[in-house]
Amino acid sequence: MSNTERIQNKKTYVNISVSDYKLTPSSDNDTSRNLTSRYALRTIRYQNSLMVNVCDLSLIDKQIQHGDITIDIKKNYWMDKVADESEIESYLKKSSISNLAGKATVEKAIELNLAKRSSIKYFSDVPFLMIYRFRQSY
Repeated sequence: MSNTERIQNKKTYVNISVSDYKLTPSSDNDTSRNLTSRYALRTIRYQNSLMVNVCDLSLIDKQIQHGDITIDIKKNYWMDKVADESEIESYLKKSSISNLAGKATVEKAIELNLAKRSSIKYFSDVPFLMIYRFRQSY
C-alpha cells in the first residue's frame, strides 16, 4: 500500500496520507463529512479531574500564531488516538479542562453549550478555545 490513497466519490477526489491514520470506508454521501468529523484526542487524568485536548485531525503537526504567541499542535501533546464525533461529545461533556483547536472541534463545543462564541480566540484563522469547569469532588 502506498503512503497516499485516493478516495473517490461521485464528485470529489481527496488525497489523504494514510501512514499514520486508518480511514474506514463510508457511503458516497458521507465521505466528506466522515473526513471532517475526525478528531485528534488526548486525555489526561490528574487527581479527580479530566483534561482533554481535542483538535481537528488536519491540524496535527501544524503551527498557528496570533501576534507573538505561537501554538505548536504537536501529535505528542494533542493526540493519543483518532476519535469520532460521538466520542468527542462524551469527553467534552465530562471533562474539567478542555483545550480545543480547529473549526469542527470548537464548533462542537459551542453546539453543546460548553462555551460562548465570544470566548473563541483565533490563531492563523484557526479557532482556539480553552474551557475550565470547576467541579466538586465526591
